[in-house]
Amino acid sequence: LDEDEEGNLVGMTCVEADAEEMNKLSFEYLWPRGLLLGCSLLYGTNFPLGRIMNDALPASATTSGRMLLAFAVLSPFLFKLKPHLGKTAVVGGSFCALGYLSQSIALVDTPAATVAFLGALVVIITPLVSLVVDKAKLGWKDAPQTWIAAVLCLMGVAALELGGDGGLGDVGMGDFWAAMQAVGFGVGFFFTEKLMAKEPDQALPLTAVQVGMTAFWGSIWAALDGIGVLGDFGGDQGAWLLDETTRSQYAIPGVFLAGLGEDEVLRTVALAAIWTGIVTTAMNRVGETTGLGKVSSSEASVLLATEPLWAAVFAGLFLGEEMGPQAIIGGALIIAACLTTSVKPQTLQNLFGGASQSEDGSLESVRSVNSAGLSVQYVSNSQARTTTSSTTLETETSQP
Repeated sequence: LDEDEEGNLVGMTCVEADAEEMNKLSFEYLWPRGLLLGCSLLYGTNFPLGRIMNDALPASATTSGRMLLAFAVLSPFLFKLKPHLGKTAVVGGSFCALGYLSQSIALVDTPAATVAFLGALVVIITPLVSLVVDKAKLGWKDAPQTWIAAVLCLMGVAALELGGDGGLGDVGMGDFWAAMQAVGFGVGFFFTEKLMAKEPDQALPLTAVQVGMTAFWGSIWAALDGIGVLGDFGGDQGAWLLDETTRSQYAIPGVFLAGLGEDEVLRTVALAAIWTGIVTTAMNRVGETTGLGKVSSSEASVLLATEPLWAAVFAGLFLGEEMGPQAIIGGALIIAACLTTSVKPQTLQNLFGGASQSEDGSLESVRSVNSAGLSVQYVSNSQARTTTSSTTLETETSQP
């Protein structure tokens, strides 16, 4: 880990250590990758189920309800949080809350697949945050993958939003909030990943803070929406706390107990809230953290980048949403951007030009910015042996 003179984390240097080839059919190789792919699949169900819940209940009620349930499951980890991480964790968690709440608002009137694809803009948000906060170098020589990902993302968004007959007229507030989820998650993950890089044993406590802050801000949103202060913001069912019938059905514990009644719609909403609260938020975050500890970041990025694809599949199954040609093209471009961020900068420089060579003819190491906004330098074993200016975090990678 690379620190400045004051002990603040400014990045990391990863050394590719030689490793024996792992049997790709072995359980040891397959289970963490299968776990991450499964997490991505489960995350994909959040979008259509969120749309289903928002069609029946106020978005503020369903979001606060499922996040309070998720926090109840993850709360034991909160007591393991190291005190000195608290302030930054709360800031990062608040931005993650912005991501979750924006996603819920977008799902009120925007197709679930579109919300999922626009949420993938996070891959260019975090490097931009690193540029502003850490003054990271983002030139072509330093971060070619970021530039390529940005171009692909912009092309994908243009195809999604401008490919219809209405052009700019098809863009609505739902699209704005779908993009804002990427801003919230991107900034939140930037702060969280910096803490986790220095304190890797704090992954689950930090996750508990993220979910806890989302539950906190979601509850404030629900309270203001429930008394009618926000008007039609986030739906047309405002002031639901002032009516005894809606209060008993929408507020906790009514939103969950409704699943025991005879109303099929409320039963579906209750099951969806429990599923998205316990399984796809609480349990999935634990599973994702476990898998990330066993798989290289580049592989994990590829596996988790499939989330919008699963969201589109489930949106078709649950909601009957059909993707037109422009949605398919736009989604494919955005997924390609996600995959590009996992490519090492030296590989792209060697392909497109711009790679620098040392006196012995080998490629020079490049300090770049990863998809979490953290400054990362990849060096070979020979380069590492001649480097003494930083502490090296060694990571084993399997040979292809």
